[in-house]
Amino acid sequence: MIALSLDWQADGIPPGCAERQTARAERMAQAMPPAAHWSSGGALFVTQKAPRGWRPATTRCGGQVLFAGFLYHREDARTALGIGPASDAAIYAAAYGAWGDGADLRLLGEFAAIIAWPGQHRVRLSRSPLTAPPLHIWQSAERLIVGSSPRVMFAAGAPRQIDEQKIADGLFLNYCEEERSWFADIARLPAGARAELTPAGMRTHRYYDPLALPPTRLARDADYVQAASALLAQGTAATLDGFARPAISLSGGFDSQAVAAHALRQMPAGQTLLGLTGVPEAGWDGTCAPGTIGDERAAAAALGAMYPALRVETVDAAGLGFDHKLGEMFLLTGAMPRNTMNLHWIHAIHARARAQHCDVLLNGGMGNVGFSFDGSGALPGWLRHGHWLRLSREIAAIRGARSWPRTLWSQAVRPALPQRARQGSFGEWCPLNPDYARRMHLTERAQSLRYDPHFRAPASTGEWRRAALANALSESGDIIQGLEHIHGVPMRDPTFYRPLVEFCFSIPDDQYLRGGTSRWLARRMLSGLVPDSVLNAAARGVQAADWHLRLGRERAALTAELDRLAANPAMAARFDVPRMQAALRDWPQTTPHTPQEGDYLLKFALPRMLTAARFIGFVEGSNV
Repeated sequence: MIALSLDWQADGIPPGCAERQTARAERMAQAMPPAAHWSSGGALFVTQKAPRGWRPATTRCGGQVLFAGFLYHREDARTALGIGPASDAAIYAAAYGAWGDGADLRLLGEFAAIIAWPGQHRVRLSRSPLTAPPLHIWQSAERLIVGSSPRVMFAAGAPRQIDEQKIADGLFLNYCEEERSWFADIARLPAGARAELTPAGMRTHRYYDPLALPPTRLARDADYVQAASALLAQGTAATLDGFARPAISLSGGFDSQAVAAHALRQMPAGQTLLGLTGVPEAGWDGTCAPGTIGDERAAAAALGAMYPALRVETVDAAGLGFDHKLGEMFLLTGAMPRNTMNLHWIHAIHARARAQHCDVLLNGGMGNVGFSFDGSGALPGWLRHGHWLRLSREIAAIRGARSWPRTLWSQAVRPALPQRARQGSFGEWCPLNPDYARRMHLTERAQSLRYDPHFRAPASTGEWRRAALANALSESGDIIQGLEHIHGVPMRDPTFYRPLVEFCFSIPDDQYLRGGTSRWLARRMLSGLVPDSVLNAAARGVQAADWHLRLGRERAALTAELDRLAANPAMAARFDVPRMQAALRDWPQTTPHTPQEGDYLLKFALPRMLTAARFIGFVEGSNV
């Protein structure tokens, strides 16, 4: 956690501000170390994980540096800069002094940095590409406050008021406006962006776009497999550097299994990897949608059978609901988590890792946009670019019993048409009052921000990736920070290693979709590395398969909560409370697995609506 409070008039820090900000930082979570502060020239610097007598690192041009996050390949960076042992903050300060703005791309890691020149009335902010710890910004004519968390900013005097548009967009699943925070008048810096702040205002520059990379073309198909495998191994080694007791959130999917396999092959002899697999709670009725599997313990056990150093434990999060530690997440993130029906098992895995004294928790959360991408959007892309031979081969490979023209239309032509020619409905998953949705101009905003609320087939692989990154990354910095602060175990994702992501984004689409086989690159990379039963599985894992059991035992309390919301004019205006009340009254006897049976409405819309109502109540200090 880092924070800067700056008086543009250089008249000094307001009385009590340092104490309040430091106290708020220390109370971020019990798992975090004490905070330290230092002031100079009307600026207050606050950080955690600081040694006694801490002072900010200093650039060659005199800027004071606050740094959050971590760097990879520290020794390489120090060698390139000609410096000795140094903290990540000092490395960043030296890199900025040597390379200027180029430091943000030359250094690898996940980081956020603040550089202040208090006497010059100038502040520079940056966040690393793809993902980074958050930076929130509040500015007036007299003062500037920047911090990892809005909570620290409020302690320094920033206003505390909900952003109504963000609430509406969030419940519409539109997270494309990355600069918008959950609080009015508080902005956020996007990942891969820099900002310059002066008393005259803020100027932001997106210095990184992963979809604007030059293409990578290799001589043979096997060369792509070799290169991607080497980069995944390199990224895994980088994430393990400095840790002695790793754990991994392990599912039956390609991504976490690939990370586990690479980690196990690189760990020293005698070291074990703790694999934590979320499973349904006892009492789950076992119902899943066709083609899905709700209990992935068999796949995790199969990987354990291949690697004796993998110690697999199942985590059922017994008794926990969607609101487990929700108040702490509000407090520490200043955000409304999106998929709260998954939070119970995520928290349980983090808690188990800490209880087992693990010092890092690995995951493979972003593999599906990188090395294990399935090729979504490749067919309409080939159509648009005139790659007729490749397109015709793939249509022939996937059409099955359907006619060639019908398959061409559904898989390539229709996705390439303008959005207005497509049809769809989003009523099953959206809990908003339709009148409120119209007042907040959600459809118009979706169109202007290039967000598709119908989740239709993409017109290109780039379109699919852009949508996936917007939905996954805009809130990830705050959520990851909250989980780390609550549980005290750092998170690392080798599938987010930037050289790997950049390679995967720049290679041809036919490396992901070939001969009707999706995820073709990953299947070749993982052959012999993970069990054949995982590579050949027809069913995909589904998260929180036991949601019906967990929500069902809270049904009476949830009904009472909906009644209170219905009686509150402001909440009733926002949410479609009657539809949720009817869904609880018509509670299904077994787990539904189609939208018509109430799957989307009960599993997704209801918890999201209640999470939003509780977040608003948390911010406004009410009990609704």
